[in-house]
Amino acid sequence: MSPRTPTQSQEEEPPGAAPLTCVSKTGEPYTRHREVEAQIAEALNLPIPDWAAREWRLETLVHLIRQRGRDNDQAVLGKLTMAFLEKAKPVVDRNSKGFGVADTEEVQIKVADKLGDLLMQAVPSRTSEYLEIDAATVIKQLTLAATGKSRPKASAFSTTNSDEDGKYTATVDRLASEDPDPAAHLLAQEAAASGGVWRYLDAITDPRHREAFILMKLYNWPLKNGPPGVPTLCDRYGMSDRQIRNWINEAIEQMREAAHGAES
Repeated sequence: MSPRTPTQSQEEEPPGAAPLTCVSKTGEPYTRHREVEAQIAEALNLPIPDWAAREWRLETLVHLIRQRGRDNDQAVLGKLTMAFLEKAKPVVDRNSKGFGVADTEEVQIKVADKLGDLLMQAVPSRTSEYLEIDAATVIKQLTLAATGKSRPKASAFSTTNSDEDGKYTATVDRLASEDPDPAAHLLAQEAAASGGVWRYLDAITDPRHREAFILMKLYNWPLKNGPPGVPTLCDRYGMSDRQIRNWINEAIEQMREAAHGAES
């Protein structure tokens, strides 16, 4: 009797994610949720360049980012990292309400810095692997740690002098931060990492262009005519929206040239 020929239903199942390696404090192995496992399996059956065009859960993005990081695929890695940061930002915003603009930006940068370390961590830890189980909880914990229990909220302060419109605003909003600007934070992060979406930020020669690029692309600052209380790039730099667009375009072109140079 000849061997039975496998049918399509008997073919091997599509590849999935390797199991997580850490265990909980009670000794239970870490396991991803079923929906995450299903999304990872779906992604692994797609062409890799298509990954960035799909809508994935935070936990799925974590796994895909780590895979592209191990394979040093900077193009897809950068797009996936941007998607992850954009989905993480609302979690940070929800858990850092009440702070002034400068303090909020500082918190966001600190959390992004910590997340970058966890995403690219060579040796898995419970915290880094838990990102593939419940990323929102990890992001919340990082945000609360970044805000600090002793940090005063902007709503607790008022200026001694009224503004031009007669209203009082929080002093914290007006204080210049003693920490590095957002570009310096991200460049320091990039110097400690092997890649990511901000890999070529240092190719932007003008610090103002670099900062404007970060504020627009990461923090979604509007050019002008933003909602009440929302800062705009035109107000920050005292420039027209056309001039700011020229800055952003020049920054993108310098980053593109740097990326092409690294690939050649």
